[in-house]
Amino acid sequence: MALGLILVMSTGLVFAFFVPEVEPTIDRSLEELLPEHIAGWHSTNVPLSQTPEGEERVLDVLDLDDVFCRQYTKGDTEIMVYVAYWFPGSEPYSSVAIHNPDSCWVIAGWDVLERESNRSVKMSGYPLKEHEWGVYEKDNNEVYVLFWHLLGGEPNKHIKNMIWTSSGIDSFKRQFYFIYNMYQMGFDLGQDQLFVRISSNKPFEEVEASGELDDILSALEGLGLTRENAQSKLN
Repeated sequence: MALGLILVMSTGLVFAFFVPEVEPTIDRSLEELLPEHIAGWHSTNVPLSQTPEGEERVLDVLDLDDVFCRQYTKGDTEIMVYVAYWFPGSEPYSSVAIHNPDSCWVIAGWDVLERESNRSVKMSGYPLKEHEWGVYEKDNNEVYVLFWHLLGGEPNKHIKNMIWTSSGIDSFKRQFYFIYNMYQMGFDLGQDQLFVRISSNKPFEEVEASGELDDILSALEGLGLTRENAQSKLN
């Protein structure tokens, strides 16, 4: 108990003294940056929880500075976009990294059917930055997911170490990942952070073939998910 308290206090001191002043990569609110509506799509706001009390708990746990969550529907295609943002120095990298589908969804009863980490591909002509890809299933419903944890605009490649199940040993690993992550990434905690998750009820290849994925990625251009400006995407 005492050792744990010392570790927490030490980590807090390190965090306090190793936060350089860095310009944020996002210069406006997510509501201003991202579209409420996309032409040809029906758009709805998605709450972070089914109840106001639940949403308050989620916001308290994530301790984020801004959030955007909407579902875009076109015919039988459903795309959900979730974006969370933290100012430089406002939250340790590991505290953000642990809240991803490989942990939170699995704990909530989802199964990981397929998974690729640090994937670098081009979709709809957009050269995407390295990202995580997976297929998750619950109650016979499959969801296809792309997600990024961006630190100062660059992918957190250590997030691949967050793959686990809800077993006891993995829960233990979750508790100590904060310290492990600091060992991996050093003490530079001054980058702003974006967590971006795009989830689809269809394989992304299918959404890409229909031309619908281009609508979504174009709308998210301001997040910096590509290695090149979307206006000069390669075809």
